Amino acid sequence: MPYRVHGTVVEAETGHPVEGLRVRAYDGDFVFDDLLGEARTDAEGRFEVIFTEVDFQDFLETRPDVFIRVLDPDGKQVLLDLRRERRQNARSDERFDVRLPASLLPGSAS
Repeated sequence: MPYRVHGTVVEAETGHPVEGLRVRAYDGDFVFDDLLGEARTDAEGRFEVIFTEVDFQDFLETRPDVFIRVLDPDGKQVLLDLRRERRQNARSDERFDVRLPASLLPGSAS
């Protein structure tokens, strides 16, 4: 069964979409987190990651515990980590709408 993690990234103060950021979806586990996939935000701030059971399933796990990290365009700096807000036993379609403070955006004068 395919799974989908999607949503938007907008600047918190203005609500303007943020283009070009990397969004990585993970399955949060006790020992280590499985990377499920990565996408870039488009001109509307939208992103979408598609994955299947092969990407997360192990002996006991039948559904992923999904969370995302938002990174700079180069994928080197984590701007926002939502691991503490992971979705336990995620549905096949999970939406994350992120409001990112302007001070965290690349090129900000923070």
